[in-house]
Amino acid sequence: MEKQTLEELAGTIREAAASPDHTAAIRAVLQASQSRKEDLADAIAKLDEDEVMLFEDETCSIWTCRYNSDVVFAPHEHCMGVHIAVYRGAEVEVLYKREPGKLRHGGNRLVRAGDVVRLGPDAIHAITADDEQSLAIHVYEGPLTQVQRSLFEWTTGEEVEFTMENFHAMARRKVDMTEFN
Repeated sequence: MEKQTLEELAGTIREAAASPDHTAAIRAVLQASQSRKEDLADAIAKLDEDEVMLFEDETCSIWTCRYNSDVVFAPHEHCMGVHIAVYRGAEVEVLYKREPGKLRHGGNRLVRAGDVVRLGPDAIHAITADDEQSLAIHVYEGPLTQVQRSLFEWTTGEEVEFTMENFHAMARRKVDMTEFN
């Protein structure tokens, strides 16, 4: 049942992503999906992995995302817009601006269960959960795994090749970060 719930949502998102006004259509699908947020959260919670790609083609990449509140994943870019729909808990988008020789913290954006937000193609963010685990769908406006993109070293802002290994190796403990004090 849970897998079917996620597959149905992915199918609807795929149709929206192929439409002429894909940004508005994806947002509308994700907003409508909030009426089933408990079912979607349960489905994501039962997956074996914290991040699972449900679908990808030239129009979109659809991922389930499960984050814990004690770890913050490194600043990174997507090079395309991303829609975030949180179904349980809350995600924290830790926003940054690149400046010569450093990253400047630009603030934190809390995305609570029931919220749908979009980050633009130039956004740089680190990500974590707020006080408890967060369960969400992220929809990228293109083929995320086919795009060359970067992680950014926390203090210098130096670009680091985006790999899942680097993504996890560069994670920090939330309690050690000034962005949360």
